Amino acid sequence: MTERELRQLISEQIDLNAVMAQLVGLESTDRQEVSALAEQLHAAAMVAGEAVDIGGPLTTAAKCLSQALTGGPDGDALLEEAAQAVGQALRAIERHHQNLMGMGSPPPVPPVVPEAAPAPAVSVPPASVSPAAEFLAAIVPADIDVELLKEYTSECLDHIASAEAALLQLESNPDNCDEPINTIFRAYHTVKGTSGMLNLAPIQRLAHLSENLLDKARSRQLHLVGGYADLCFKSCDQLRTMVKALCVASPGGEFPLPVGYDMLLSMLQNPEAAGVNRAGAPSSLRVGDILVATAKVDRATVDKAIGELNGKPLGQVLIERGDVKPQDVAAALRMQRQLESTVAERDVRYESTVRVNTERLDTLIDMVGEIVIAHSMVAQDPEVAGGQRPRLQRNVIHTAKILRTLQDLATSLRMVPLKASFQKIARLVRDLGRTTGKAVQFVTSGEDTEIDRNMVEVLNDPLIHMIRNAVDHGIEPSDVRVAAGKNAQGTITLRASQSAGNVVIELHDDGRGLDKYRILDKAVERGLVSAGADLSESDIFKLIFQPGFSTAEKVTEVSGRGVGMDVVKRNIEALRGRLDITSSSGKGTLFTLRLPLTMAIIDAMLVKVGRQTYMLPTVSISRSFRPEPGMVTTVTGRGEVVKLRGKLMPMFRLHKLFNVTDARTDPTKGLLIVVQSGPRNIALLVDELLGQQQVVIKSLGRSLGNIPGISGGAILGDGRVGLILDAAGIVATAEGERQPHAA
Repeated sequence: MTERELRQLISEQIDLNAVMAQLVGLESTDRQEVSALAEQLHAAAMVAGEAVDIGGPLTTAAKCLSQALTGGPDGDALLEEAAQAVGQALRAIERHHQNLMGMGSPPPVPPVVPEAAPAPAVSVPPASVSPAAEFLAAIVPADIDVELLKEYTSECLDHIASAEAALLQLESNPDNCDEPINTIFRAYHTVKGTSGMLNLAPIQRLAHLSENLLDKARSRQLHLVGGYADLCFKSCDQLRTMVKALCVASPGGEFPLPVGYDMLLSMLQNPEAAGVNRAGAPSSLRVGDILVATAKVDRATVDKAIGELNGKPLGQVLIERGDVKPQDVAAALRMQRQLESTVAERDVRYESTVRVNTERLDTLIDMVGEIVIAHSMVAQDPEVAGGQRPRLQRNVIHTAKILRTLQDLATSLRMVPLKASFQKIARLVRDLGRTTGKAVQFVTSGEDTEIDRNMVEVLNDPLIHMIRNAVDHGIEPSDVRVAAGKNAQGTITLRASQSAGNVVIELHDDGRGLDKYRILDKAVERGLVSAGADLSESDIFKLIFQPGFSTAEKVTEVSGRGVGMDVVKRNIEALRGRLDITSSSGKGTLFTLRLPLTMAIIDAMLVKVGRQTYMLPTVSISRSFRPEPGMVTTVTGRGEVVKLRGKLMPMFRLHKLFNVTDARTDPTKGLLIVVQSGPRNIALLVDELLGQQQVVIKSLGRSLGNIPGISGGAILGDGRVGLILDAAGIVATAEGERQPHAA
């Protein structure tokens, strides 16, 4: 490609930026716009000519858009792939532009200077930053030891987590600062040293400058409060992002640097010059940081716009003022989402690696489960169970004891404490308190409670959504709390404990509580319930789990769109758990989550209904009894009920729910099993109890995975498949409410 042609393509870079911004709001159904973009990209690819690093990505983007026009199920994914290809072309254009202007390759990251020498300033002029700042990358040394890199990433993330915990401790108790500061300093010093050993200069540089700031705090030249604490938290975040990027990087490849990396280095080099002080750091929003990093606006413009927000998004204020174009804000938002998505993916990758290869660990759990099934089949063989061979029977019983111990040990290997999740929540509460301007105290207990590792990641989303709502909607502003006779500082308490084979997590805030009348009015307005419906307080509170339901008067940066609590409900159901709500107006709200310890193995009671065998988790069973004549009656509007100890309890016949034809229909000749469904008890009619058995849960597959009332299956001792019942799903089915449950 000639210099003239390249300059021609560079002159069209604005158009490619506009294409990138337009892709943000497109869907595969927008056929006209997608077709027009495909033609533009094809024309740009023709101009690129022999420049493979530019023409190739543009051709790929054009092909993706053309394929999206076919209307297949992967249309949106193809649009995403097209946007990534356009971003790749933009980066290549920037490199060619620098070469044409005599700039050559971007300067390497400065090496770490000796401890005694002052660190040079590393701020980058806005004009020299690439328009795709989130794609700025560093090179992983080609000769790096892969196994050593894995150990490095795991240890660094542990050090960063301990540093963050110490920062939170320091903020809550600034008078006792010596040990927390030393902990943070040691963490950064270790990260710096190991990064230097592996020649990971960008991480080493950031850790070094952060260490310099901590050294000033250690020598009492400054205090890690206000803006200085914010700066340390930001350095923790960026270190974590870069280290997690290494989890998926390969020797000789690239790993991305976070947005605002150079800006953070400059602030760490001279915090006071950047406006950092004990009162606080300059206010900023993530979109604003990205716009600054991409040279769309300067820091002064963003700071001024933040002062004019009045509830509007930062991008809207900047557009109204004419400082940026709508496509600039769209591009910044896209960068932000891509960075968040990348970090989330790496979070999952890191969480699945805990010193031991988790694939081997999961395989071990599965094989132990298969041994349990095989042993159960042997133990129930007629030659063993019939007592004809006493010696063989004794050996089988002895093997069962050993196997049970092995099974408990194997299951415990996959159990992890909730401490890491609670620490993330503590940081979230701190940041949300600053964002909303509310004084919030966060109290935890039971952090050492253990839960299945596979459940931790699914549990994080519900906790985050509930915490965001608690801070934004539950906790009142300080002046409102004082006027109501409360402490100016709100308190959010997160507790965990084990009870009856379950993990119980309680989230309580001492805020304004849920307004059941407002919730009911909103539900009537949306047509979720009919006007004048007689609902219990518990049923009213459950309405907040409906998709899109929100009583917020305005949408904020934190919440208000009604897209959080339905996620909470869905994730809790996927874990075979339940969520109860109690609230008192003016006193606060309590969310109680009850989850099984593990998703792999449960203790179940085998029940017979006709010729069918079902299993009920023993943790759900309260008691079983045979009703006497007259105990079972029918109440209008409530169906069949049984009177137990002076109280009426709903009764459901399993043979009717599952269309079993040869079951006992007379309750006095069968058995009623009392199980807990949410805050109430229900009675299930079965033919007889067959005994208790530990079973390995198996998925029913995609085609059968959403049967109401069934949470999974298991192989019985005789080799047949039995279905595991779900009490909440059975109630929903009986009441005519289809409620899906994951296997």
